[in-house]
Amino acid sequence: MNSIRLTKYTAPVLILGLLLFACKKKDGPQQGSARPGAADVKIVATVDGDPITLGEFQERFTRAGIKPDRDDEMALKTEFLNRIIERKMMLRDAQRKRIKVGLPEINARIETFRSEQNKDIKETLAGMGIDFEKWKADIWENMMIEKLTAREVDRHVSVSAPEVRRYYQANPQEFDRPEQVRARQIVVSTEEEARKILEALRNKADFAALAKQKSTAPEAADGGDFGRYFAMGEMPPEFNVLFGMPKGAVSGVVKSPYGYHIFKLEEKRTAGRRGLEEVSREIHDKLLREKQEKRYQQWLKELRARTKFEVNYQALEQ
Repeated sequence: MNSIRLTKYTAPVLILGLLLFACKKKDGPQQGSARPGAADVKIVATVDGDPITLGEFQERFTRAGIKPDRDDEMALKTEFLNRIIERKMMLRDAQRKRIKVGLPEINARIETFRSEQNKDIKETLAGMGIDFEKWKADIWENMMIEKLTAREVDRHVSVSAPEVRRYYQANPQEFDRPEQVRARQIVVSTEEEARKILEALRNKADFAALAKQKSTAPEAADGGDFGRYFAMGEMPPEFNVLFGMPKGAVSGVVKSPYGYHIFKLEEKRTAGRRGLEEVSREIHDKLLREKQEKRYQQWLKELRARTKFEVNYQALEQ
């Protein structure tokens, strides 16, 4: 079976009820399963004897909002079914290992979603055509899988300080940094207004204050500050003028498709190599992800070997 991994290591866990399984759950919300012997039921797959019907598959596929081209339809359906099978295997394994997710945990996760979106969850889901109880069941499934992967993957991997140092020493070119600048800008719609602002700046007006008052750019509220360093080529060509300016200097009026710009160079970083202390977290996270993925693949291979499944891809053509 082709494998499409559905974990935090390769793809975000689905949270909007797109992959709801018709499996029996002792610890969470219940969903019905089809009777394998029913004459009008077509089975696209079984996982340890638990069926996934064509109707269930089509409902999830439609709910996911996937609209493939005719040439890609079968390939996408095959991948989608593989995701369902893999997810179902993990859920069954979580239940065998007596992993539990209680209602308070589910409600806390839902409250997190609500506070992040600052919207009524039920209204939002209803507008998307998603049943709240099914979505809630999907939350339970997601949290079961999260706990399972934490147990089977996360606790088995770690990265030490010597490993980080060895990686840094073996791959020094990865940490070479080009010249970078940090700047502010004011953007207005007419050249006349830009020149008036430039004249005020030359008369010692405060750049950040004028940016807040006059600029139409998104960072105006921050006094025109981009909030980060960038290198040559990371921004439109009009920004290249900054790399020839001394720290604290203000540019002339620069025209672009967005309007008329005035730049101020706040800081400049010369090209060089970032030190180990600066990049140690970056290296640690990279190595950890690689180890997690390797462990995940090993665990999933073992899980497949313990699972009996059958797949009828031809049924997806109907």
